[in-house]
Amino acid sequence: MRRVALGLAALALLVTLAGCFNPFRPEVLNQRVTTTAPTPNSPQNAVKLFEWCWVNRGVNEYRELFTDDYVFISASTDSAGNPSRDIQARRDDEVQIAENMFIGSADKPPAEQITLLFDQNLIAFPDSRQGKNPWWHRQVRTSVNLKVRIDSGNTVEVTGNALFFLTRGDSAAIPQELIDRGLKPAPGDTTSSQALRWWIERWEDETIVPGTNIRSAPVRSAQSPSIGPYIEMSMGDLKRLYETRR
Repeated sequence: MRRVALGLAALALLVTLAGCFNPFRPEVLNQRVTTTAPTPNSPQNAVKLFEWCWVNRGVNEYRELFTDDYVFISASTDSAGNPSRDIQARRDDEVQIAENMFIGSADKPPAEQITLLFDQNLIAFPDSRQGKNPWWHRQVRTSVNLKVRIDSGNTVEVTGNALFFLTRGDSAAIPQELIDRGLKPAPGDTTSSQALRWWIERWEDETIVPGTNIRSAPVRSAQSPSIGPYIEMSMGDLKRLYETRR
């Protein structure tokens, strides 16, 4: 026991000296999964699962939410301050950003606190995009009230709306890694839990874009020094704080 204790102490000291994320921080561990995750057996429950993942830092559940052809459409600003409506993230980007924010990485600490509130009574409508059959394709719009405390001196607030487009499991493009785990229904199957599972195919950001863009805002990265206690951002700009640089 003495040898194990010394080993853990040494590891914690090395992490501290290196300035990296310390996985032993209790205030981070206490914010991990604490409630039962919703089952995505309807479009509304899939969106509720999304909300649950952010609140409970459910990286594994988050990975199982998005189709292989998923896209996040930003509502942020470009370098000139003009509104931008571009594809900012695809599935792998989305999962990596969430992992960086929820649990951190070797060189980037996680957010200290995440609170997210969606509408309590979500309503699913037929997918408004051309050529989409409402039997397999639905959309859900919800208000967004998100606060992310990056560190003790910086808290980001994101408000506005989010528009999710969802696809039922027997019509969704399911990622191969999840097919290998049995999440794809058999051909012709329209009644199993996998066939009736709903997936997020597209997320259109409708959060409020502040007048100051991310490049001139007080918070410049997840590791920036404490310059200001509070800043408003769009969802797209918040994601940029936690994206993995290539």
